Amino acid sequence: MKNTSELIERIIKLQNDKLDVYIQRKNSKVIAIPEMEGYMDFMDFENDDYELLYNEIEANPKNFFKVEPLTSREIYNIMMDFALEQERTDSVVLVKALRTNRPYDEFRKELMNIGAVINSAWQMYYSDRIKRIIRSRLCKEHIHLISEKCS
Repeated sequence: MKNTSELIERIIKLQNDKLDVYIQRKNSKVIAIPEMEGYMDFMDFENDDYELLYNEIEANPKNFFKVEPLTSREIYNIMMDFALEQERTDSVVLVKALRTNRPYDEFRKELMNIGAVINSAWQMYYSDRIKRIIRSRLCKEHIHLISEKCS
């Protein structure tokens, strides 16, 4: 049986794969279907299951919680928090990168310039923060994966 952290990692992976992720409130089952931006033509899918899932969610929206991906503002704030926690010289470079017209690209470029250690630290920091945000969203909806309760 998977633990909550593994399930949240699965949710993140599904979102990274451009899938909309829902949690069935009754049994905490994770459901993923292709993102539904505007019109969706189910004829494009080899499997009718997506259409059935979509129709079930549309017919019973209160039975499902959509796990929204992080907004660009949330990601930016995570990047800024990380930058501000670094040693002064690295912090200045990263904050400066985030204050440009292309903050995400510049931040990643500066991470690579600073070195592998800080890049690795960023990956761990970012992963941890995303997991905490998603777990918090689930807790607010009173969705408890497995038997773990929110604190």
